[in-house]
Amino acid sequence: MIKAVIFDLYETLITEWVSRKYLSSQCARDLGIDPALFREMWNSFHHAMDTGRLPFRQVLEEILIAAGKIPDSALIDACEKRRIAGKNQCFTAIDESVLQMLCSLKQQGLNLCLCSNCSADEVEGLFTSSLLPCFDTVILSYQVGLVKPDKEIYLHCANALSVLPEECLFVGDGSSKELFGAQNAGMHPLRALWFMEKYHTPIEPMPFPAARHPRDVLYHINI
Repeated sequence: MIKAVIFDLYETLITEWVSRKYLSSQCARDLGIDPALFREMWNSFHHAMDTGRLPFRQVLEEILIAAGKIPDSALIDACEKRRIAGKNQCFTAIDESVLQMLCSLKQQGLNLCLCSNCSADEVEGLFTSSLLPCFDTVILSYQVGLVKPDKEIYLHCANALSVLPEECLFVGDGSSKELFGAQNAGMHPLRALWFMEKYHTPIEPMPFPAARHPRDVLYHINI
């Protein structure tokens, strides 16, 4: 019996496709760094950002140093502001059908958890958004030092909700192998395709049941 539903954030509850993204190529240009070098360095630091070990601005400092440049605080400030603005536009355009679905789950007595791989700068808008009151607990990777698809973060969510993993439905678009991680932790994975089908092509096939509209989540709680 499903007692709790755990949700991914990006491309599940919100979508970056409604905002103007601050791309790595733009950040590299603003810093005066070769885009290929920036991307290589960015990828090497991404895990440290998601686990809270390095904030965004410190990553930019490290990249500038690696590129043989002296870090400029004003330049880093400008890049950080652009990234925060781009990332947090998503929280001002939340799909009403997502909110209705969350409300319906709460009315049915289910406990809800938000679980996201993210750095602090990416989710500033979450804490003042209409999403936050919907959740009994919020597990953010940079706060707990754990990331999907590691089994530990799913168990952390279940413990926070005082339920067993097998009593949890995990809903996500499937990035970061999160659905496989949920399955490995003993949860029931459900792939959220409502944003994927609208904005992404092609969609990588995965061996999990799918929800093509937020209301479809309601049909999967009686497992």
